[in-house]
Order: sequence, then structure tokens, then C-alpha cells
Amino acid sequence: MNFLFDTSIDVSRRQFYVLAMGSCIGNLAGFIGNALIFGWSGTTIFCGICMLLMVAGSFIGIKKGQIRYASYLMIAVLSLVEFPALYYIYQTGTIVYMVLAMVAIAIFIPTGNAIRFAGVVIVADVAAVILAYMRPLESEKLSKEVVLQSTLCSLLIVLLCVFLISILLQMQRQRQEEEVKKLNEQLKDAADKDALTGIYNRRYLNQYLGDLILDEKEEFDAVLIDLDFFKHVNDTYGHGFGDIILVEFARLLTKHVKNKGIAVRFGGEEFMLVLKGMNTDEIGKMLEHIRWEYKEFTKHEKNIECSFSSGVQHYTEGIAVTVLYRLADEKLYAAKERGRNQDVFDLE
Repeated sequence: MNFLFDTSIDVSRRQFYVLAMGSCIGNLAGFIGNALIFGWSGTTIFCGICMLLMVAGSFIGIKKGQIRYASYLMIAVLSLVEFPALYYIYQTGTIVYMVLAMVAIAIFIPTGNAIRFAGVVIVADVAAVILAYMRPLESEKLSKEVVLQSTLCSLLIVLLCVFLISILLQMQRQRQEEEVKKLNEQLKDAADKDALTGIYNRRYLNQYLGDLILDEKEEFDAVLIDLDFFKHVNDTYGHGFGDIILVEFARLLTKHVKNKGIAVRFGGEEFMLVLKGMNTDEIGKMLEHIRWEYKEFTKHEKNIECSFSSGVQHYTEGIAVTVLYRLADEKLYAAKERGRNQDVFDLE
């Protein structure tokens, strides 16, 4: 049944699956009902032929790929042949089939053609009603019990088909909405994350800090980090290894920042941490842990000891995001001037 809801399949094809299932099940139920109520009469055989036409139409649409052609064929047989004929034979009890035909036309035929097709079907249905009234079919008078059985059978078949079609289309729509929601989330995630490292990018950082600043109760620190002599590493060991370093460093930041803030690739070999609820000592210890793990990683990979420098700026109420960046950058610059491989919290 998954093929009914697989959103990788074209919408028109999935809708045709619903039409095929509904028409085949409905006609099979009608054929069995006629056989049980009226035996192997001419009408039962007629219903059997219509059922085979529905199966053939489903085959043409699914296996041959002629969905549009098969849809028109199946709905034409139902609405212009089978249902008017059944009304002419049994009259009042089968009029509900005509309503079912209009539902199928509205759902499974494109709007412009559906209006024209519905007009033709309405004329055919009205003609069948008038003909049944003016020149009723001469046959054995049916007992009240048989009429009741026929009416109930027709009603149940139509209710079953309408419910089946409606619920399947509703499930398709829900699956489609879930896929669209998932896709939107993926697109948003892609827009907010750095393609190489998978951590947040500067676009997201601006939005995140803007929200923090709007919340006057929030206090936080911004840590601007620069990998020391990264250009030399790239030139010596190649950009491939440089990318490996960036990915690993981002992983280390994410591990240590978890539940304390966010890690961001600020640009190139620069990163920024936004940390909430941490004092200077806690931040310093965290940075030392990251520095040690980073050094051990590069030592293991290339037998070199890489380091980083950082500038830590506490948010002061009223300053803009751009000012926060500038102040953190000034402290980062001071860390480099003082020999790198250190963290600067205060310029004094």
C-alpha cells in the first residue's frame, strides 16, 4: 500500500492509484451484490463486464503508463454507461451511483475538462431518469424486500467508495504535507548550517544574537576563536587536511558547548562560541580542554601541535551585535599580539 503514499511518485499517478482501487473494489462489490440479490441475470453479467473494464483501465494506467487516457476511459464507463444503465433498470435505489460519478469527475479529472465532462454526464443522467419514467423497462415486478436489498447494497457501495477515496486522498495529502514540512526544515537547516563543518553559520549567529539581545534577562559571552597559523598548515599539508582540521575542531566545540550555548563557524578558520550562564573561570577551563584536545588531534594526525587564540567579550546591555563582534575581535587581536595560543578576557 505504500505506493499510494510515496511522495516520490508523481501526484497524478498516486491519484490514479486511488481511482483504480476505488473503482475496482466498488465494481466488485456491485457485481457480488447483484449476483446475491438477482442471481446470474443479464444485469449481473453487465456489472461483471463493467468490473472487467475497470480492471483493464487500471492495467492500462499502471502498467502502460497511460494514466490520463485510462482515467477518462474508466470514468466515462462509470458515469455514461454503467450508472445510467443501472438506474434505468432498477431506478430509484441506484441514483446514488450518479452522485458518486460526479464526485469522481470532480476529483480525478482536471478542472477545465471536469466542468465539460460533468455537463455531459448531467445530461446523460437526466435523460436516463426521464427515460426510466416515460418508458420503464418491462420486467418482473420486484418485491419490496428485493428493492430494499438493492437500495441498501447501492448505498453501502457508494458510501464505501466515497469513504475509501476520501480517506486515501486525505492520507496522501497528509503525507505530502509531512514531506513538505520535512523539506522546509532541511532547507532551513541548510541555510543555517555551515556546509563543511555542519555547525551554525554567521547568518544564524546574527539571528540568534539578535534574539538574545532582545531578551533583557539573558547574559552571555561571545568567544571569537582563530586557529593559529592555519594558512601554514594548509600550505604544508594541503587543503584536504585543512578541511579535516576544521571539521574536527567544529566537532570539539560542539561537544564542549552542548547545553551551554552554540558553536558557529564565523568565517574561514574563525569560530565563535556564544555561552550562557558561565563565569570567566568556567569559560577559561572549557577553552583549555578544547585546546588540549585540538593539540592532541593534530599531534596524532601529523605529529604537529596546533593551537588557537581567542577573545572573550561579555555582553553588556545596550551594545549592538556589530559592536560585540568588534570588541571580541579586538581581544582576539590582542591574544595574537601576545604570542597566540591563549585567551584574552580583558585588554587591561
